[in-house]
Amino acid sequence: MKKRQSRRVFLQTTAGTAVASWGGMRIFADPSEMPSGQSIPGQVQPQDEFIYGTHFYRPPNPPPSERRSMLKAIAQQYRFNIIRIYTAWVYNNPEPDKFQFDELEEVMGYCDEFGIRVLMGVVIEEAPYWLEQAHPETRFVDATGHPHRLSDSGNNVSGGWPGLCLDWEVVQEAAAKFIREMVKVVSPHSSMYAYDVWNEPHIEPAWPRNIWANPQELLFCYCNKTIADFQGWLQQRYGSLARLNEAWTRRYPNWKAIDPPRHMGTYKDWIDWRGFIIDRSTRVMKFRVDHVREVDSHHLIESHTAQHAPVDPIGVSGINGWSLAERVQTWGLSMFPRWGEFPIHFGAAKVEVTRSYSAGKNFWMTELQGGHGSSGLRQGPHMRARDIRLYNWLAVAGGAKGLIYWTYLAEATGTEATGFGLVARDGSPTDRVLEAAEANRLIQAHWDIIKDYKPQTEVAILFDQDNALLTYAMAGDEDASTLSFRGYYKALWNMDLLVDFVEPSSLEEAKYKVLIVPWHLIGKKETCNQLQRFAESGGTLILETSFGLFDERCFYNPVIPPYGLSQTFGYREQENYYLPAPQGSTKKEWWAAQRKPASIPSSDQIYYEPVIEFTKPINVRIKGHTFLTPIEASSATPIAKSFGFTVAARKSVGSGVVYYIGTNLGSSISAYGDEGIELLRAILSPVVRPAAAGDKVRPRLIQSSQRSLLIVFNDNPVDQAERILLPPGFQRATDLYNREEQPVQGDTIWVTVPFQDVKVFLLT
Repeated sequence: MKKRQSRRVFLQTTAGTAVASWGGMRIFADPSEMPSGQSIPGQVQPQDEFIYGTHFYRPPNPPPSERRSMLKAIAQQYRFNIIRIYTAWVYNNPEPDKFQFDELEEVMGYCDEFGIRVLMGVVIEEAPYWLEQAHPETRFVDATGHPHRLSDSGNNVSGGWPGLCLDWEVVQEAAAKFIREMVKVVSPHSSMYAYDVWNEPHIEPAWPRNIWANPQELLFCYCNKTIADFQGWLQQRYGSLARLNEAWTRRYPNWKAIDPPRHMGTYKDWIDWRGFIIDRSTRVMKFRVDHVREVDSHHLIESHTAQHAPVDPIGVSGINGWSLAERVQTWGLSMFPRWGEFPIHFGAAKVEVTRSYSAGKNFWMTELQGGHGSSGLRQGPHMRARDIRLYNWLAVAGGAKGLIYWTYLAEATGTEATGFGLVARDGSPTDRVLEAAEANRLIQAHWDIIKDYKPQTEVAILFDQDNALLTYAMAGDEDASTLSFRGYYKALWNMDLLVDFVEPSSLEEAKYKVLIVPWHLIGKKETCNQLQRFAESGGTLILETSFGLFDERCFYNPVIPPYGLSQTFGYREQENYYLPAPQGSTKKEWWAAQRKPASIPSSDQIYYEPVIEFTKPINVRIKGHTFLTPIEASSATPIAKSFGFTVAARKSVGSGVVYYIGTNLGSSISAYGDEGIELLRAILSPVVRPAAAGDKVRPRLIQSSQRSLLIVFNDNPVDQAERILLPPGFQRATDLYNREEQPVQGDTIWVTVPFQDVKVFLLT
């Protein structure tokens, strides 16, 4: 893992370096600009064991009569070492200057008794009703101009959702006071270990409780204070109204005339608006951390996300995981694989994105689904024991140093009722909790191998948030971007290659052998220069359709790729052909959802799933996706054609090589199958090799000086048996679960892995 040194370049070339006055406190978006004595928390002492436990308490669950006995079982029967508490501002601060922490004290007292650590939630996104009554102007306002009153929600039956806008000083003051009062109560307890300072960061109303919400009802916040802050942010970013007017092609008479965009059709204003919201989220994170630290300078600060750009969208939720993770000491992720019904490789992508956010810090799987998902009448597939086992080891293989389930006891009421519990509603054990206890035992027994493991990667995938925001402004969603990143990751997962996700700010010190640049429509000059240097210094660079289609102002470039790259990389793009979404797609664009016409003139066949025929580095046929882009190859070597057009090329640049592929290859892999994977395998295999390799199963190797772990995942729907190629030197493999031993012969081991399951071997 390459530790990121600075975000200065990234911040200055995307949303700008924001310095805002927030409740009388200066908030710096770039940590390198923070004055001395005002530093962010650094790394803490190494963990003494793998953090392993479960969420336990959120009113009204569990019932008071069951709390002590259940905590005793957690500590003594299942041997978990931590529980998580989620208790909201609205529940503990029912009146001005009245705080009720009696239930919190009760639960923590039991944890003190049984020696269980506590991860304490700082939940201010459920605000008290008395504050709303006194200051209705602080309600969140959506893009239609509708203010959202405090209400209840299925995952917080105590109410107070979606909270109040923290841009208002009166909300900041009240929230800060609540945080300080809660920390005063919990910090003296011997069980206190860490603060989950923000649960699944996002601008809260963006995740609706209304299934009929239209897109404008998911965009926040358009209240008067947030708009005023946005105007100030723009003034600092652009320096003069004339520069802003030029960038946006406007004629604003003054800063106060500026309103955030509410309708689709323009680009640069949308990128600035959502970039401001992303910076705002970073300020919210710092606000939370600072007020915990006012009272408690000792205990760990942690947070975790549920959406993980670039494989998840970024525009509506308004967060950047890299910048948020810089403010805390430990980072984490939420993982609900059966509720989300996503493939195993997508779960692995989320783990690797989280590790990339963490930039060398420890990270946890802070929420792993414990039981079936529930949303009222609708329920998801049950978590099976094999899912518990697989996702435990997926976290370990990705470098995680902790895992916490959501939740211990099945939920009591609201739309989450009956769901998510590791144990049954009466507290009796299930196969899930027994499997969790066994996974914990085995992980702790091999902590000497796991504790210092940090995956070493030779492949990186580049993400610039402005490209995702531009995609949102262009299409109303980010599918073209997220599907591209998911597809490339799927290919790398199937090649048994570990991956870092990186931002442009980290390219300068990157030491990767391969850099993949998916769906990168904005060709920023500094990024273009860095990519050229990467290739010239020996790297393998993979670009796809429309790289550099727009400049930093979102103006259509006359030459693509820009800034001299067309000469250096030896190709020049021609006009794109837009490809409607494939039949059966869930895409809702009116022109893309229509079925392919029964009769199509030959000139229009190119628009419907055109086939790209590659001749190098292998002969393979791939379906185009999103765009098909003919190119004029000058000094690059053509390697693929479609409908008579050259649509892909290869060029040696310095001591490296550049591949250009004139379609959205990542999305093609996501939509159509394995042909794109085989193309990437042919490009990458001569350059990088995995530590352990399989065909139908996915091995991951954790090596240490004395002994090592081989973790083998089967993401297929049927059992698989095959030989795994290992590095030389291993003599024996012992199955951790059944204790059976088998020899390593010729640097290979024969494994049989049940469907959607995992096998783990101790190698000596």
